[in-house]
Amino acid sequence: MPSTNTPLRYPGGKSQLTDFVYHTIQLNNINDTIYCEPFSGGAGVAMSLLLKNRVSSVILNDLDTAIYSIWHAILQDTERLLNAIENVNVSMETWHQQRQIYDKLRDSEDYSFELAFAAFFLNRTNRSGIITGGPIGGMEQTGKYLVDCRFNKKTLSAKIRKIADKRARIELHHLDAVDLIRDVLLHQPADKLFTFFDPPYYQQGKNLYKNAFDDEKHSDLAMAIRTMQGYHWIVTYDNTPKIEEIYGADIEIKRYTLQYMATQKRREQELFFHSSITTVESFDKVIFED
Repeated sequence: MPSTNTPLRYPGGKSQLTDFVYHTIQLNNINDTIYCEPFSGGAGVAMSLLLKNRVSSVILNDLDTAIYSIWHAILQDTERLLNAIENVNVSMETWHQQRQIYDKLRDSEDYSFELAFAAFFLNRTNRSGIITGGPIGGMEQTGKYLVDCRFNKKTLSAKIRKIADKRARIELHHLDAVDLIRDVLLHQPADKLFTFFDPPYYQQGKNLYKNAFDDEKHSDLAMAIRTMQGYHWIVTYDNTPKIEEIYGADIEIKRYTLQYMATQKRREQELFFHSSITTVESFDKVIFED
């Protein structure tokens, strides 16, 4: 497994685009960068850029109260979270307990430490980090890997501590992405802000994310992003005709292929959009197709 700077495992996470994103920031001569992820999830790119001091600050946002609560706990309830991680018994009994807590609190609107820890525990113990999925190893724990195999307490605590130490450079929001654009991003300096929009997948979103989008939500987001043409931003999506239809009228569409490890033959093609003032080019694992 590749090493990341985030303590979260996230379906569809874009950590492997980190070097491409940093290259794009440099290519556009953006200094003192404010880097934003409106759909933060595991925030793999954001944490790597911040911890390596490649950006000045980051803006994180997630509408899912569970994910927002995890990040709030990391930044503002750090010691309580670290103590909970240190003292938890990573077992199927605990898995069932935390799943019950998550199911009870998942639709709350406000921060909850109990929800944060339940979601964090499930993220680390479920297959592919899907919070509503099943445990690694299966309910009967007969798999090759078991429920505790991705819950290294020392490693997770170290990652959380490093992020918490940078809390003064992290701004956290719990907003719909359209509201984030209107109320937060359009008030940032245009010469410093770089935004990476990675919305829920169109085809698989309902299977992966609590706040999946319907066609209207995807269209509303596209309209809001268009109001940011004076800013630097990029958007990635799964490759589907409906997204081309929503974005393609006045935004150039590119396709890129993520290059995976040599031992994997699978290649994933996705759609890529960018603002008119943003220069992009193939770099590292992002190869634009002719």
